[in-house]
Amino acid sequence: MMSSGFETALGEITLVLFTTLAPSGAFAFMIMAGVLACGKLDGALRRRIDKFLCIPLSVSMVGLIASATHLGNPANALYVFMGVGRSPLSTEVFCAVIFLFLTGVYWLYSFARKPKVALQRVWAVGIVIAAAAFITAVAFAYDAETIVSWSTPFVPIGVWLNAIVGGPLVALLAFRAARAEDIVGHCGSMLCGLSFAAVTANTVVYALQGFGLPGIENSFGSAAELVPAFGFVVAAFFACCAAATALMHSSVRAGKDSGSGRSLASCALAFAGIFLMRFVFYMMHMTVGLGV
Repeated sequence: MMSSGFETALGEITLVLFTTLAPSGAFAFMIMAGVLACGKLDGALRRRIDKFLCIPLSVSMVGLIASATHLGNPANALYVFMGVGRSPLSTEVFCAVIFLFLTGVYWLYSFARKPKVALQRVWAVGIVIAAAAFITAVAFAYDAETIVSWSTPFVPIGVWLNAIVGGPLVALLAFRAARAEDIVGHCGSMLCGLSFAAVTANTVVYALQGFGLPGIENSFGSAAELVPAFGFVVAAFFACCAAATALMHSSVRAGKDSGSGRSLASCALAFAGIFLMRFVFYMMHMTVGLGV
């Protein structure tokens, strides 16, 4: 049973990477777009923040490129789009394309000689909406009644909370790269607190999910048998992500002299913790029939 669960997750490793990175990148973009839409920024600072939107964009892109390999033949994308609104997976892909289009074109437009700030503000609001829709689409893409171990409220809640764990940390890394120290100083502790609150909430969600695994069964066995180390992985998730928020908070308190090393390490730790739980998610794949 355990080896079957591991092999299942290993076979879906591109989707593990996608669901680890893309929601956090999208949430980080939401935070930065919100600042660009509502913040009182001078021209030089706005241009620097626009420039380093490439950081959350790259995080999302890496995840999305990894997931694209799951299509096999690129021509399959046409069939994916035909199911928008009917298939959760097709809706997920559609929302991803809209999000990437809006963010990518915005980033390119920001390099114009004289970008119109009013247009950018409205555009940023659209990006916030698109990013929220994208994360929600990812959250519900795996809610299939035939996969009994995934068809629970814990799955979409966990995806959204993961986005809130990693997103603020990626946004702070980007703000620091943009030398937006006033934003880091005023909002850094709040964003770290938001991330830690999401870590705590998601640990509770995962624990509750784990308690329910023995009761999820088919003719082959129980979901708990597929992930015998579930409790240990949840503990590792909390340890990695809590350490990530603490490290980022120490970087915020140290100010601009702290450099970017701690911020990078913080994001890496958070993604490591999220990756572990996403890997376990695919390990617990169990259908209503005789197969895993």
